Amino acid sequence: MKDVVLINGKKQSKLSVFSRVTQFGDGLFETCLIKDGRLLFWSEHFSRLEKGREKLKINKVESALWLKDVAKALSISRLDNAVVKIILSRGESLRGYGFDQDIIPNRIVIVSGLPEQIPEQYSLSLCQSGYSTNRLLSGIKHSNRLEQIMARFDMSTNECIMLDDSGYVISTTQANIFSIKSNVLLTPALDECGIEGTRRKVILELARELGLQVEVGALSINELLESDEVFITNSVIGIKSVSKINQQSFDLHTTTEKIKHAFFSLQKLSASSQVIETRKSVASWAIALSVVFVFSYLLSLKDVRVNESVIYQLSSGSNIHTISVELENLNHISSSRYFVFLAKILGLDNEIKQGYYELIPDMSVGTLLNNFALAKVATRQITLVEGETIKDYYQQLSKHTALKHQNNFYQTMNSVGISLPYEGRFWPDTYRVNYGDSVLSVFKRANKIMQEKLDTAWQGRQKNLALKNANEALILASLIEKETAHHAEKSQIAGVFMNRLRKGMRLQTDPSVIYALGEKYLGRLTKKDLRFNSPYNTYRNKGLPPSAIGSVGNESLNAATHPLATDALYFVAKKDGTHAFAKTYQQHRRNIEKYLN
Repeated sequence: MKDVVLINGKKQSKLSVFSRVTQFGDGLFETCLIKDGRLLFWSEHFSRLEKGREKLKINKVESALWLKDVAKALSISRLDNAVVKIILSRGESLRGYGFDQDIIPNRIVIVSGLPEQIPEQYSLSLCQSGYSTNRLLSGIKHSNRLEQIMARFDMSTNECIMLDDSGYVISTTQANIFSIKSNVLLTPALDECGIEGTRRKVILELARELGLQVEVGALSINELLESDEVFITNSVIGIKSVSKINQQSFDLHTTTEKIKHAFFSLQKLSASSQVIETRKSVASWAIALSVVFVFSYLLSLKDVRVNESVIYQLSSGSNIHTISVELENLNHISSSRYFVFLAKILGLDNEIKQGYYELIPDMSVGTLLNNFALAKVATRQITLVEGETIKDYYQQLSKHTALKHQNNFYQTMNSVGISLPYEGRFWPDTYRVNYGDSVLSVFKRANKIMQEKLDTAWQGRQKNLALKNANEALILASLIEKETAHHAEKSQIAGVFMNRLRKGMRLQTDPSVIYALGEKYLGRLTKKDLRFNSPYNTYRNKGLPPSAIGSVGNESLNAATHPLATDALYFVAKKDGTHAFAKTYQQHRRNIEKYLN
């Protein structure tokens, strides 16, 4: 079929040469999807259009007028599934950039058939060019798309990746991009360039609900290539997995598929979609609207009867009937019959998945059923703090109510797949866990990330370090971690330790003695403590201790592998937690008298 074009509500395809959108690209546009007569995510599209209109100071066109134009174009096209492009031009004016404040905007609506071929998976490359920083136009879907046009020049893949001025990933030319790595979903920040898609915010929320840690920030090409999974999204293609970036292949799409399934289910019930009433289908849509209202009523019923959060275990082998009876017996729902009835209406009666689920006050039965179907199990956040020991972590995790604990400490470590010494082998971070996960699963995740972090740090280390291997870098990092909480000092302290190692001097670091003493440490080191016979006592022994003395963070690991070039051989802690550094022992003694006496 031919595209249907309406200009200011009239069927025509000729635009005045005086239109400012043709002269200057002075306008905005939105590309929307019509699915089964529903204009998907209209409220998000119109909100973004309004945001851009206000920034560019274009006079307003009401939502109702846009919807009237779309309905008319859709009726002419006789399509129930289509792509709709709406263009808002500032209006018409003669030459020159200036314009009258009361200029009348032009409305353009184009209805096209759905693309015939959309790849199931996308291959990406780097674009020929990228984005320029422009805070004013960032996030605005304006009609000047020269950056995207030039970026796609000579493109040989399905899409290409656009970078910002600093070389960080922003998006593809037509889609937002997402990286998944070790249960963390990362997408670029779009404060200075790029456009936030109408689906982006929804996807980030769904990811959180599925148990992913969500981060919005800087994303480098290297980080993207090291991802477990990559996917892109826009209004027309939906959510699509990325199978290849340059020569790097991505075979894992498990989490992406979960997000895609959750998004599809949400899209079907989205309250932000707009039913378009065409002249051919008013009666049928009246029926559909009635159904929507019934669904809305059913889904809004607050039938979950709890006064506070309750964890419910949905066991393997349960069906909708046994679940409904059990929930009614527990007094969590008022009617098992209604529960089954609603499940069948929503088509979720055979989609129930086992797991631990959280019932909260005012939760609707519809929401609970949707959680059961999408496996949106109860989650908790657990933070492993930098600098703590493996015994601290084990005690913390084994006491956590959300985690299953079956093995003792040594059995757990053996199951992780590491041998003595265990210290420092687990990455400190905030982990989101599913209720019912094991203590072992958290340790495995933390160990995997730690090994990846350590390998990366060692590969990117400075040359000529007084360190033999990555393990020694980890040990040094743990000493730095315990010596100071001030990030700005870490590389300087690393430089002092490096100087002492090169000269064959004892490191004489108090945290190593405290670690050696264990429970014998009474809160203050004595001269007797400094003589304590232990391989971890760096006052008695030269070189590094035999293992790390605690967990390490990014800053300490980076400091150990990139120490500051310094002449200092000594440092002493000040009362504010910072340190005074000295080149000679005499200077060091003066610092001790100044800051410790």
